Amino acid sequence: MPSLTANVWNETIKMAAKKKTIFFLAVTLLMPVLAGLLLARFQSGIGIGAIASQDFPILMLGLLTSIFLPLFVFMGAADVFSGEMGDRTMKNTLTRPITRFKVFTSKQIALGVYIALFLVAGLAASVISALFFQNFGGFGTVVKWFLAYGAAFVPLLVLSIVAVFLAQFFSSSSSALTVSILLYLAFKVAAFFIPQIATYSPTAYMDWHMLWIGSQIAIGKIGSIFMFLMACSILFYTAGFYLFDKKEI
Repeated sequence: MPSLTANVWNETIKMAAKKKTIFFLAVTLLMPVLAGLLLARFQSGIGIGAIASQDFPILMLGLLTSIFLPLFVFMGAADVFSGEMGDRTMKNTLTRPITRFKVFTSKQIALGVYIALFLVAGLAASVISALFFQNFGGFGTVVKWFLAYGAAFVPLLVLSIVAVFLAQFFSSSSSALTVSILLYLAFKVAAFFIPQIATYSPTAYMDWHMLWIGSQIAIGKIGSIFMFLMACSILFYTAGFYLFDKKEI
């Protein structure tokens, strides 16, 4: 366990040192502030601010979970697996006294840590923007925002597990990133034409947080989706580690 903890810390530091991570964090913090300023500027003229006053952080979360954070997830998975394979730096990690399972798990945990960090950063920036530029809905509204951002972590974590699985097929981060994005878009588009696909695709539940903030929480639907996402995570995590364990480095 100490070796796993140490490697999680090591992977977290390595990701923090990447310019891509800093860029994504900066955009996550600035995007809600700029959007809030824009809404406040034009609300009197076109009424957007009145519509989005108390739901501004939820609107921002929808943007983060559908486009921005999936892109970070794909990029992060491609860098820590395919990128290190291509750069031959993975061999340095595996020469340490640590099992492949712990290496694989620590990289996955580090990716999950950054997903949580970006959600916290997005929530903080959105709440500040809502307080200063929009109408504040009170304590109950803040609780709803916290609940939505917390719930959004689950499908994003599952998506990261799928992205890590896909990364095992490539030794180039650019190839892994391109294929991951194309598959994500393909499933999103296919769901419009063949709705049945959405039922069996983890990419269809990026807006899962919306089920948690309605006037009546759909416990049954939330439970069934949660079980499906957990099944997907177990399946892709197991398959991803199997491919990683069989690789010759």
